[in-house]
Amino acid sequence: MQAIYHTDVNELNIDFLNMLKKQFLNAKVDIVIKDIDETDYLNSSSENRKLLDEAILEVEQSKLIHKEMDELNI
Repeated sequence: MQAIYHTDVNELNIDFLNMLKKQFLNAKVDIVIKDIDETDYLNSSSENRKLLDEAILEVEQSKLIHKEMDELNI
């Protein structure tokens, strides 16, 4: 069995470890810690990178849309 958990390091606690112990009862496991840079995901594909580059260019050219709170319908 394999599982991947995405979490903030501050959320790791004894309850999390106990849950793992129950889920993988008597198993040998590898625990890998990978510091995730959020821009890695944004650059993970050429399409994502293209969209990000376009958004950056729009901000740099001040092509911003201004909305009042009542226009957001929230």
